[in-house]
Amino acid sequence: MVDRHRRRGSGDHPRERQLNGGLRARLFDAEGEDHDFDPGEGFPENGDTRLAWVDLDLDAGADLDVVAERLELSAGDRRRIEADTGRAGLTQGAARLQLTIEALEREDPEATESRLIRREVDLLAVPGMVVSVHRGTVLAIDRFIESLEDETLLGALEAGDLLSALVDEVIDGYYHLAEELDRDIDLLDERALRGEPGDDVLAEIVAIRRRIGFIRRTLAPHRTALSALARPEMEIDDGLGRPWPGLTDRIDAALTNVEALRDALLGTYDIYMGRVSQRANDVMKTLTLISAVLLPSVVLAGVMGMNFKLPFFDESGNFFLIVGAMAVFAVVLLGIARLRRWW
Repeated sequence: MVDRHRRRGSGDHPRERQLNGGLRARLFDAEGEDHDFDPGEGFPENGDTRLAWVDLDLDAGADLDVVAERLELSAGDRRRIEADTGRAGLTQGAARLQLTIEALEREDPEATESRLIRREVDLLAVPGMVVSVHRGTVLAIDRFIESLEDETLLGALEAGDLLSALVDEVIDGYYHLAEELDRDIDLLDERALRGEPGDDVLAEIVAIRRRIGFIRRTLAPHRTALSALARPEMEIDDGLGRPWPGLTDRIDAALTNVEALRDALLGTYDIYMGRVSQRANDVMKTLTLISAVLLPSVVLAGVMGMNFKLPFFDESGNFFLIVGAMAVFAVVLLGIARLRRWW
């Protein structure tokens, strides 16, 4: 990951820098003081120690007009950026790099049952500047902003390095999701082992399985897009720089974590099915025990119900003798079952 060099100054507290209309702009100056600026009033001059970053939230009112001229965007470029492609991709121009990535985050970070939402982020890098464009709040970008201090050495980096840092922050979001799902699966294992009546563990397994599949389908295309960053032609512009090739390893590791979640969930399913089988065995054992206890009584009742005239049937007191025999057989069988730990 790109090293975010920092040096501390007075009052260096992480804070979110937000201008009106969903636009945030920051100039990193390694030899001076980092500060916000308004792109509507012009862009700072490029320099070896100066790097500008503009973040545009289109849903909050930001517009591409403020960067269109600086980035030399055509009408087709604007349509492609403003559209939601739903898939990571890479586009390279003569002096501009456009990387589309998909941030996957919880709709409500504070709620454990919050659904996952996908936020597409277009990152455009030109010499001396990086622009991030998205619709809605992207927690990864907010985390990156909060990690910044009042004075940094980011200005000494190239545009490709800053782009890599933003991409890496988005990838971190997938690691966070994997950790949360891992905890959810552990809790589900406990529920499966307890096997409480009315607890629909199988439905929860299916829901988590779908969530894992959604994460994998969203994450996998990044492998192709980021692998292209390691190609030799990524170094054709000295001012743009070459994005960090290690991003591919980060994606591979994230995909491995997601695959491990699928394996863990299969283990949860095995636990659940084992618990269901055990519960079925317990029911069958109970029914078998009841049948065994009642069997002597059924035999006695059948024999005594035969239509034969015997002196034994003339004595009314023998009825209680038969009932007593039934009770004795039942007690004896229950005692044997207890000694053998059948129940």
